[in-house]
Amino acid sequence: MGDSAAGVAAMLVRRSRFLLLWLLTVSCGVPAASADAEDADEETCPAGPDGAACRGETEESAEPESSSYTTTAPPDKRPPAPPPPPKMQWKAFEGCAIPSGDDIGEAQFLTVDEAKTQCASDAKCQGFTFEGTDPHGPLSGGAVWINLKEKFDCVDAEWIGYRKLEPAQKLAAPAPPPPPPPKTKGPSSSVEEAEGRGVALCLTGQVRMLETTHLAMEQYLLNVLKPDVFLYGPAQGGADESPNLYRLDEYVVTQKWEEEDIRTALYSETRSAGRVIDLEYLEVQGNWFGNACLNPPLRDNRPGSAVCMYYNQNKCLQMIKESEESRGEPYKYVAVSRFDFRWVSPHPPIELLEGEDAVWIPSGSDWEGGLNDRHAFMPRRHADIYLGAWNLVTGGEAKEVLLETLGSMKVQGYPGPNTESFLRARLEYNNINIERFPNVAYLTCTQRVKSRWTQCFGTATNDAPGWLYKEEMEHATRIGKCVRSSWTRKKMEDCKEDISHLYRGFR
Repeated sequence: MGDSAAGVAAMLVRRSRFLLLWLLTVSCGVPAASADAEDADEETCPAGPDGAACRGETEESAEPESSSYTTTAPPDKRPPAPPPPPKMQWKAFEGCAIPSGDDIGEAQFLTVDEAKTQCASDAKCQGFTFEGTDPHGPLSGGAVWINLKEKFDCVDAEWIGYRKLEPAQKLAAPAPPPPPPPKTKGPSSSVEEAEGRGVALCLTGQVRMLETTHLAMEQYLLNVLKPDVFLYGPAQGGADESPNLYRLDEYVVTQKWEEEDIRTALYSETRSAGRVIDLEYLEVQGNWFGNACLNPPLRDNRPGSAVCMYYNQNKCLQMIKESEESRGEPYKYVAVSRFDFRWVSPHPPIELLEGEDAVWIPSGSDWEGGLNDRHAFMPRRHADIYLGAWNLVTGGEAKEVLLETLGSMKVQGYPGPNTESFLRARLEYNNINIERFPNVAYLTCTQRVKSRWTQCFGTATNDAPGWLYKEEMEHATRIGKCVRSSWTRKKMEDCKEDISHLYRGFR
């Protein structure tokens, strides 16, 4: 019995040891050969991570097989964070709805600031629009349904339009330029750096009207300003034939009479002419873009000769610049007037006008909120803007300047801007001050040559001079009687007359 009991006990021990080795094989991956060694005296665990649990190592202490298990890269190995969206400049337009189409996705319920952030981060987005009258949104900051747009334009409606401009950093003032080289004496010096001397006078309009205006012009304008006169216009008769200038030729520095093709020049010099001229400009009503003088006119055949006037003024400005380069110094002042302006008293002398950094414009004829564009006297530095309407038109910026200064109601509505409004817009856009002096001249005419747009009044015969606008003639006549033969500072105030109420209606 004793031997039997001992044998049974030994067998149970062996079976227990076998069961323990089997469990280790399953849980720790012990090789089967080890499990078969019933007489093995000690337990073994495989090397490496397979035996970590067998050795009692925690998951944190186990060494990963490879770096592919690493979840956090060292600080110097992390990819750079994406840059924030650029800080853009924004311009709000009241009464401006961006037309339908060219939407970026569906309308979104956003605040204005959120819309700016989204639009700034999307290179395709040129602006956004929403219904309302407050540029900050409802309740001055609340959310509203906003449409992001790939293109920016304005139509008149009770909406707000925001336009995305260049990034703020691009609008910062540039670094100062390096110091210029030492000046050299003589004509090679830059004429813009000199103080200036003398007066340059541009004369435009119908040169044939000198027949009735040259005597008064010589007495009351040329004898006062003592200008260098510059003339440009279409050729009369033969290309080499110059018009009769009477005694004006004593003052003329340069005159050009050319066979013009202004229509071709307009399209060839305008950027994206098909879109700018035929879409943007022709959508804006008014004689600011009168083109019946072109051959042929534009498709709307709009009455007026504004486009030709801008072209002529630009030509006159170029002649002034060429003269300045030739003589080696700029003019101090520039005056602009017309062949058909009839003077009834002297022009104010320079000593009453100098000292003001402004464009001097005669009173009256401020049609529909514009500025009288018959005549002007200004420091030379303002002439590039006053005479620069052609460059503004061909540069594709005219409509934006009109919207910026006159507002969408005036620009998009009827009857639209006129040439006087466009002059005011150019000066205000460039922060040029305006001064007024009492007007002593008016537009004259004769019955001999009929005008398509105006009627000549006050002539008893075909050759007698009349007037185009009665209120202008009567105003100048009253001022002329007040001024008589000479000006004083006191007369600049005493002879003033407010007739602005005559020019508020439609032309």
